[in-house]
Amino acid sequence: MTQKHLSKYLDKLPSAFYVTSSYTNYYSKRTTRALFKKPIHSGMDMYLIFAALFGLVLGSFYSVCVSRYGTDNTIFKPARSFCPQCDHQLTILENIPLISFLIQKGRCSLCKARIPIFYPLIELTSMFWAVLAATHATTYVEWVVLLAIGGICIVASAIDLRTFLLPDILTYSGAAIVLVASYAGILHVDFMQSLLGAGIGAFALWAVSALYKLIRKINGMGLGDVKFMLMLGALTGIGHLSIFIFLASVLALIFCIISTRGKAGMSRVYIPFGPFLASGALITYLYGDQIASFIR
Repeated sequence: MTQKHLSKYLDKLPSAFYVTSSYTNYYSKRTTRALFKKPIHSGMDMYLIFAALFGLVLGSFYSVCVSRYGTDNTIFKPARSFCPQCDHQLTILENIPLISFLIQKGRCSLCKARIPIFYPLIELTSMFWAVLAATHATTYVEWVVLLAIGGICIVASAIDLRTFLLPDILTYSGAAIVLVASYAGILHVDFMQSLLGAGIGAFALWAVSALYKLIRKINGMGLGDVKFMLMLGALTGIGHLSIFIFLASVLALIFCIISTRGKAGMSRVYIPFGPFLASGALITYLYGDQIASFIR
């Protein structure tokens, strides 16, 4: 195929998603159109409604992941959700995300035990992220990847809040997803920027943790946060790493102040840093450029 024929072929490709072609030196720096036939923002109203509903469904699944972590149950066994107090298997109507919680007034329909508030909170958070990601993603595939990234962040954060642990299966798989998506050009982060963000971010967090332990003789931060940083640093890239860490620190400080308010005499407070790292990274990915412009 000659360069002339190749040029005619490339011009006929659709225009929503772009990948780099290296067929010839001429095209090595040119982006070519490959995957989607229309922009993601066509039919936006219906799309956002779908995103909200799908986010609720995913949130219901995330809450199962969180509630079963550290127990003898797995994500898929038992197949149906149940009340942890009386083992009542939930019906289809009782499994409707958010709505069932409101109808049942936050209680089990059989034993009347209170349903933990984290269930609807996770569902609402998932819905909010699905809609937010849909409004910012430029392609369907980017939205799907952002859903996966947000889902890992939500589940990891909820587990960290409950147990002060960040499972390796979430942190490592999240890092792999972000780096692969960055390499494929799906995310708006250059691959080398992403790689540097992961490495330098994780090293910086590890160095702070090691220095704190050296000075105070106690652990100030778990290695789970360092591993989580591999994923989140890759998501923001080295260029916005400082913004991300600043936001995460501010959010953690606000939480610490609120949680210790009225508790005089407390010399040591333990807070899970994972949720604030996740929040800071997701905000930075969506609004990092605007924040950087505002600072300048």
